[in-house]
Parts: sequence; C-alpha cells; structure tokens
Amino acid sequence: MPASAPTLRVIGDVVAWDAIRADWDALYQASPTASTPLDFTWLRHWWNVYGPEYGRGGLRIITLWRGARLVGVLPLYLDVGRGGRFGVRCLRFLSTGEAEFEEVCADYLDLLLLPDEGMACVQAAWQAIDAMAWDTLELLDLSEHSALLRWRHTFAGHARLHLVSRGACPIARLGDGFDAYLASLSSKTRMHARQYLRDAERAGITVELADAAVADAYFDDLVRVHQARWVAAGEPGCFSAPRFTEFHRDLVRQWVPGGRAVLARFSHQGAVFAVLYGFVTARKFDLYQFGVAPLDSGVLRSSGTAANLLLMRHLAQRGIGHYDFLRGVSSYKKSLATEQRQLLCASCRRHTPRALLDRMRQLAARVLRRFVKLVTPG
Repeated sequence: MPASAPTLRVIGDVVAWDAIRADWDALYQASPTASTPLDFTWLRHWWNVYGPEYGRGGLRIITLWRGARLVGVLPLYLDVGRGGRFGVRCLRFLSTGEAEFEEVCADYLDLLLLPDEGMACVQAAWQAIDAMAWDTLELLDLSEHSALLRWRHTFAGHARLHLVSRGACPIARLGDGFDAYLASLSSKTRMHARQYLRDAERAGITVELADAAVADAYFDDLVRVHQARWVAAGEPGCFSAPRFTEFHRDLVRQWVPGGRAVLARFSHQGAVFAVLYGFVTARKFDLYQFGVAPLDSGVLRSSGTAANLLLMRHLAQRGIGHYDFLRGVSSYKKSLATEQRQLLCASCRRHTPRALLDRMRQLAARVLRRFVKLVTPG
C-alpha cells in the first residue's frame, strides 16, 4: 500500500467530468467495487435526465490520482432541495435522492478504487467529504463490505455517522454451473424448481434475448406487462414516471448491443407473458426490473419463478457466476437464493442552522401526522 496520500481533485462541472471518461472506464474495469450504478454511462446519463431537477447544488465528484493515473472515484452531488437559501444541503451519491415515484434505486454504490489503494483512497475521500460544505450526508445502499465503511474511522465526524440497514440482496451462486446450483438448494425448492422447468419445456415456453434490432420492442413489452400488473393493483407503476422510463430506455439502447444490459422475453403460444431486465458486470448479473403476467396454473404454476430459472440456466451457460436479485426480500427470491448481502445507509448531520431548521421541520411534521391520526374518526 502506497504510504503517501493520492492527489485530490474535486470535479464540479460536466466538461471536466467528460474529460476523464477514459480514466474512469479503466478504473472501473480494475476496481473490485465496480457495480452497474458506478459505470460512467449510468451516472452521466442520470445526471442528464435527473440532474436538472435534483442536482441544482452541483457535482461534487471526488477523484484521486497517482500522477496521471486515476486510482479512486467517489461520485457525489449536492442536493439543495427546494428550500432556497435556507434549504438543507445534502451530500449524496449520484443516482440517489430522487422522489420515490421516479427513483432508480441504485444498489451497491461505493468508492471505485484500485485493489492496492484501499485505505489511502478511503482516507482521502473521507477527508474530502469533511472539507466540503454540507448540512447532511446520506450515502445510500453501500455494501456491507464497502471499504468506505470498513475504514470509516478515518472520517473526522465518524462519531456522528449513523449506519442503518437498507435490506438484503438475495443472490444465487451459479459459478459451478446450473446443475450444481440446483443441487445446492433445499430438497423441496430443488424439486419445485425442476418441476417449473419441466412445465416450461412441456408448455413450449419461448425464451428470447434482445439484440440491438429489437431492444426497443422488448423494452416496450417490459413496460406494458409491468404496468398492466401494477395498474390492476391500483398502483401507478414505476414506468408511469417519464424520467424513469427515459433513463432506462436510453440505457437499453446503449447497453443491449454489447450484452451489458439483458432483456429476456418469455412467450407462450406467441403471447408475451414475462420480460426480465437486468445488467451484467464482469461475471455477475443484477436482476433490476421485470414484468410478469400469470399464466393458467395448468401451464405454469409460477410464471415469474419459471422465467427466473430459465434465465438463470441461460446465463450460467454463458459463464455468469452470480445472479443477484437486488434489494428486497420476497418469497421467490428467498427460495432461489444461496446467499445474501446487506446494504447500508451511512448518514451524518452537522450542527448547522440549516440542519437544525430541517430537523425542526421534520419533528413538526411528525407531530402534525400524529395529531391528525388522533382526531380523524375511525
């Protein structure tokens, strides 16, 4: 581990950010913390789509260098909200902080770094964070194994740094092949999984993966099937948000041709009943979103589980070692997973007038909600 601290540059404008794209891409390929939402394309596109609404405080991208080589990156921005000059200034990861109805829910955000630069980069990053002007810090969805968390004691305000669980990501290990994966499941789950696969084969389920020529059409199918399910349940569905849909449609167009994004479409007798959408980073697949319509129980007893198993088998044949269901525990994820990884939020509040005012507003809103609940009949 190098003894000296890396050179710090904080990037605050897109021109300087775009200028280091080649350096970023090289670091991303070498970093053990690389994940889909740390890819330059993901972050830069998020800033194009969401930045005008949420990023009025500007970029605060921490870059760390050894000479001309980029050895560490922490992609942050300053969210100033809508409170004007008295609004709380929150330092966040890029691609977080959106309103719930249009949030992209980026899991595994972290500090990109070279393997032998761990503590030096973490210490420099925390020092840079401490030197910035902000009222609150919110770093969402860090892996429990994040270097930022492992060496958080190097942050001057670590005593006020709060860690809160954000849930677990269930993961299926496929590295030894699909048959070995099935053998690792409980006997009951294994029996059901094999039955789902036999049912799919007997029913003639068709599995198709999008290429550049059909990426838009498959994405339209994903939106249609996903929205139909949620609208029927009385919910708007995430693709009702224009920014969310624009963000992902453009990613699909850029990433499907090279296999970076996967759109898998499942059909029965010519009718599409499921589309699974996710991303490939190295030998890991992240299942990001899906749309599934139920089939008659005589065809498939669980169309969603069957679709996942069919895609897992296909990806295992392509050399994918992990199938990550991402955050959120449901019965099918729990049954198909062989391990899980916790995600955490690291937050800190400074003793600034804005932070105090924001805290008072939150307490007042909480008291008002309780009062309304007490006086509302029934």
